[in-house]
Amino acid sequence: MKLSQAHSRRLFGVIGLLQIAIIVLVVLTATIHLQRGIGMSVGGFGGGPPGPPHRPPAGFRGGGPGGPPGGSILQLIPLPLSTLFILNGIGYLVLVIALYLPPLYRFQRLVRWLLIIFAATTFFLYFLVNGFHLQTISIIDTLAEITLIILLLIDDRQSVRSRRSEVLYNAPSQ
Repeated sequence: MKLSQAHSRRLFGVIGLLQIAIIVLVVLTATIHLQRGIGMSVGGFGGGPPGPPHRPPAGFRGGGPGGPPGGSILQLIPLPLSTLFILNGIGYLVLVIALYLPPLYRFQRLVRWLLIIFAATTFFLYFLVNGFHLQTISIIDTLAEITLIILLLIDDRQSVRSRRSEVLYNAPSQ
Protein backbone atom coordinates (compact mmCIF):
# COMPACT_ATOMS: atom_id res chain seq x y z
CA MET A 1 0.00 0.00 0.00
CA LYS A 2 1.44 3.36 -0.98
CA LEU A 3 1.77 6.13 1.56
CA SER A 4 -0.75 8.32 -0.27
CA GLN A 5 -3.29 5.47 -0.27
CA ALA A 6 -2.82 4.92 3.46
CA HIS A 7 -3.13 8.67 4.08
CA SER A 8 -6.29 8.92 1.99
CA ARG A 9 -7.81 5.86 3.66
CA ARG A 10 -7.06 7.35 7.05
CA LEU A 11 -8.73 10.66 6.14
CA PHE A 12 -11.74 9.38 4.25
CA GLY A 13 -12.19 5.84 5.56
CA VAL A 14 -12.76 7.01 9.12
CA ILE A 15 -16.51 7.47 8.73
CA GLY A 16 -18.47 4.22 8.62
CA LEU A 17 -21.81 3.10 10.06
CA LEU A 18 -20.46 3.06 13.61
CA GLN A 19 -19.15 6.60 13.30
CA ILE A 20 -22.42 7.77 11.73
CA ALA A 21 -24.32 6.28 14.68
CA ILE A 22 -21.97 8.10 17.08
CA ILE A 23 -22.51 11.39 15.24
CA VAL A 24 -26.30 10.94 15.25
CA LEU A 25 -26.35 10.18 18.99
CA VAL A 26 -24.17 13.18 19.77
CA VAL A 27 -26.34 15.48 17.65
CA LEU A 28 -29.46 14.07 19.34
CA THR A 29 -28.19 14.61 22.88
CA ALA A 30 -26.67 18.00 22.00
CA THR A 31 -30.00 19.10 20.50
CA ILE A 32 -31.87 17.99 23.63
CA HIS A 33 -29.47 19.90 25.88
CA LEU A 34 -29.54 23.03 23.71
CA GLN A 35 -33.34 22.91 23.51
CA ARG A 36 -33.62 22.54 27.28
CA GLY A 37 -31.15 25.35 27.94
CA ILE A 38 -32.72 27.76 25.47
CA GLY A 39 -36.19 26.76 26.68
CA MET A 40 -35.22 27.50 30.27
CA SER A 41 -33.69 30.83 29.25
CA VAL A 42 -36.70 32.15 27.36
CA GLY A 43 -39.51 30.05 28.83
CA GLY A 44 -41.68 27.78 26.80
CA PHE A 45 -41.13 24.16 25.78
CA GLY A 46 -38.70 22.38 28.03
CA GLY A 47 -38.16 25.39 30.20
CA GLY A 48 -39.91 27.18 32.90
CA PRO A 49 -41.22 30.66 33.13
CA PRO A 50 -38.80 33.35 32.04
CA GLY A 51 -37.21 35.27 34.83
CA PRO A 52 -34.33 34.83 37.20
CA PRO A 53 -31.86 31.98 36.67
CA HIS A 54 -33.25 28.58 37.51
CA ARG A 55 -31.73 27.54 40.79
CA PRO A 56 -32.96 25.51 43.72
CA PRO A 57 -35.03 27.53 46.20
CA ALA A 58 -33.14 29.25 49.02
CA GLY A 59 -32.45 26.84 51.83
CA PHE A 60 -32.92 23.79 49.57
CA ARG A 61 -30.94 20.90 50.93
CA GLY A 62 -32.26 18.09 48.77
CA GLY A 63 -33.41 14.88 50.32
CA GLY A 64 -37.02 15.35 49.23
CA PRO A 65 -39.08 12.36 48.15
CA GLY A 66 -37.21 10.69 45.33
CA GLY A 67 -34.71 13.54 45.15
CA PRO A 68 -31.01 13.47 45.76
CA PRO A 69 -29.88 13.22 49.37
CA GLY A 70 -28.03 16.11 50.99
CA GLY A 71 -27.46 19.49 49.38
CA SER A 72 -28.01 20.14 45.72
CA ILE A 73 -24.90 20.32 43.55
CA LEU A 74 -26.51 23.27 41.78
CA GLN A 75 -25.82 25.39 44.84
CA LEU A 76 -22.10 24.95 44.22
CA ILE A 77 -22.18 26.05 40.57
CA PRO A 78 -22.16 29.80 39.82
CA LEU A 79 -24.05 29.38 36.52
CA PRO A 80 -27.77 29.01 35.94
CA LEU A 81 -28.99 25.57 34.89
CA SER A 82 -30.02 26.93 31.48
CA THR A 83 -26.44 28.03 30.79
CA LEU A 84 -25.13 24.62 31.85
CA PHE A 85 -27.49 22.90 29.40
CA ILE A 86 -26.37 25.21 26.57
CA LEU A 87 -22.68 24.70 27.37
CA ASN A 88 -23.24 20.95 27.53
CA GLY A 89 -24.87 20.90 24.10
CA ILE A 90 -22.05 23.00 22.62
CA GLY A 91 -19.49 20.75 24.30
CA TYR A 92 -20.98 17.66 22.67
CA LEU A 93 -20.90 19.29 19.23
CA VAL A 94 -17.33 20.56 19.58
CA LEU A 95 -16.10 17.14 20.70
CA VAL A 96 -17.79 15.21 17.88
CA ILE A 97 -16.43 17.66 15.32
CA ALA A 98 -12.94 17.31 16.81
CA LEU A 99 -13.34 13.52 16.84
CA TYR A 100 -13.68 13.23 13.07
CA LEU A 101 -11.99 16.38 11.78
CA PRO A 102 -9.11 15.17 9.56
CA PRO A 103 -6.48 17.66 10.80
CA LEU A 104 -7.09 16.40 14.35
CA TYR A 105 -6.86 12.72 13.43
CA ARG A 106 -3.69 12.18 15.46
CA PHE A 107 -5.64 13.26 18.57
CA GLN A 108 -8.65 11.09 17.77
CA ARG A 109 -8.14 8.58 20.57
CA LEU A 110 -7.73 11.35 23.16
CA VAL A 111 -10.82 13.19 21.87
CA ARG A 112 -12.79 9.93 21.87
CA TRP A 113 -11.93 9.37 25.53
CA LEU A 114 -12.79 12.99 26.35
CA LEU A 115 -16.19 12.42 24.74
CA ILE A 116 -16.68 9.21 26.74
CA ILE A 117 -15.83 11.04 29.97
CA PHE A 118 -18.02 14.00 28.97
CA ALA A 119 -21.04 11.75 28.29
CA ALA A 120 -20.49 9.72 31.48
CA THR A 121 -20.18 12.89 33.55
CA THR A 122 -23.35 14.31 32.01
CA PHE A 123 -25.18 11.05 32.70
CA PHE A 124 -23.97 10.93 36.31
CA LEU A 125 -24.75 14.61 36.97
CA TYR A 126 -28.29 14.20 35.65
CA PHE A 127 -29.05 11.71 38.41
CA LEU A 128 -27.10 13.69 40.99
CA VAL A 129 -29.17 16.80 40.28
CA ASN A 130 -32.56 15.20 39.52
CA GLY A 131 -32.56 11.90 41.33
CA PHE A 132 -34.65 9.36 39.47
CA HIS A 133 -37.31 11.79 38.26
CA LEU A 134 -37.42 10.63 34.66
CA GLN A 135 -39.43 12.29 31.93
CA THR A 136 -39.73 11.05 28.37
CA ILE A 137 -37.07 13.43 27.06
CA SER A 138 -34.65 12.56 29.86
CA ILE A 139 -35.14 8.84 29.21
CA ILE A 140 -34.36 9.37 25.52
CA ASP A 141 -31.31 11.47 26.40
CA THR A 142 -29.90 9.09 29.02
CA LEU A 143 -30.38 6.10 26.69
CA ALA A 144 -28.63 8.06 23.93
CA GLU A 145 -25.73 8.83 26.27
CA ILE A 146 -25.39 5.22 27.42
CA THR A 147 -25.50 3.98 23.82
CA LEU A 148 -23.02 6.69 22.82
CA ILE A 149 -20.54 5.55 25.48
CA ILE A 150 -20.86 1.93 24.37
CA LEU A 151 -20.39 2.82 20.69
CA LEU A 152 -17.39 5.02 21.49
CA LEU A 153 -15.79 2.15 23.40
CA ILE A 154 -16.40 -0.17 20.43
CA ASP A 155 -14.99 2.47 18.07
CA ASP A 156 -11.90 2.82 20.26
CA ARG A 157 -11.30 -0.92 20.30
CA GLN A 158 -11.71 -1.16 16.52
CA SER A 159 -9.42 1.81 16.01
CA VAL A 160 -6.67 0.27 18.15
CA ARG A 161 -6.96 -3.04 16.28
CA SER A 162 -6.90 -1.24 12.93
CA ARG A 163 -3.78 0.72 13.85
CA ARG A 164 -2.03 -2.43 15.06
CA SER A 165 -2.80 -4.27 11.85
CA GLU A 166 -1.74 -1.24 9.79
CA VAL A 167 1.61 -1.17 11.62
CA LEU A 168 2.08 -4.91 11.02
CA TYR A 169 1.07 -4.59 7.36
CA ASN A 170 3.45 -1.70 6.73
CA ALA A 171 6.38 -3.21 8.69
CA PRO A 172 9.37 -4.13 6.55
CA SER A 173 9.67 -7.86 5.99
CA GLN A 174 12.93 -9.59 6.81
